[in-house]
Amino acid sequence: MKKYIKFKLFVAVAFLALTTVSCDENNDPDPIISTEDYPMATFQASATTVNEKDGIFTVKITTDKMLTRGITFSAEQIGGNLVLHDDYDIIDATIAPFTKEATLTVKFYDDVLPEAAKTLKLQITTPSLANKYLLNPNTVLPSYSITVNNYVGNVLNISFAWAGKNDYDIVTWNATKTPIVGWGDKGATTANPEKDSSIHLADPVGTYYVNVMEWDYGVKFNYTFTLVVAGLESQVITGTFDGTNVSQYTNDKWTKWGGSYDSFRVLKVVNDGTKFVVTKL
Repeated sequence: MKKYIKFKLFVAVAFLALTTVSCDENNDPDPIISTEDYPMATFQASATTVNEKDGIFTVKITTDKMLTRGITFSAEQIGGNLVLHDDYDIIDATIAPFTKEATLTVKFYDDVLPEAAKTLKLQITTPSLANKYLLNPNTVLPSYSITVNNYVGNVLNISFAWAGKNDYDIVTWNATKTPIVGWGDKGATTANPEKDSSIHLADPVGTYYVNVMEWDYGVKFNYTFTLVVAGLESQVITGTFDGTNVSQYTNDKWTKWGGSYDSFRVLKVVNDGTKFVVTKL
């Protein structure tokens, strides 16, 4: 009896095995997941030469298919001599769900210092591992070499310092018109040095003057003018103003304060719309 039961059990197991094999042979296997239908990304960069101040470099990123979730692109520095957050910042690009396009932006800042052009080499990245596997593996993430030119400002910053305790002032004049026009009086305070920034490259092209108000002290004093344009080497002009003989100077009467006050020309500024040339009179 035991042998008969064992024989029946053997037959049942064999039949089940044959049935299983037969079923496997009649069913197709599930296909291996393919990345062929994953979206391809393409990249279009703006000009790779920018200015230090307010310079912008952009990369337009476009996919050929929409996704149901967003994907973010960024960039990392792989070369060059700029410093992140000091010289530039990166604004990531996120292609939102059900869209195909976004723009990565690099903003450049002005450090005022005169210097040669700098460089920056960036590699486009997908910061998250999950982002990477949303793209077709044939997508090539590019790198870019950017030249960043030194920024040259458009304002002539004038500092006027002198020896002694007397209070002197400076005012500027616009001689591009006839008669000449009083231009700036920010250098007429009680400070030493006095400072003025009234002459800009965007102002009318032509000649301007920087005049000293000596307030009838009638003495000689030494002065130092420091002239600064952002991004260029500063210029220093020294001299002695002779208050005992003011007739040697051209006197332009300053009337913008309601009276008429002596102001004597000491510097000539020529603005040609691209640069300033400053000379001592």
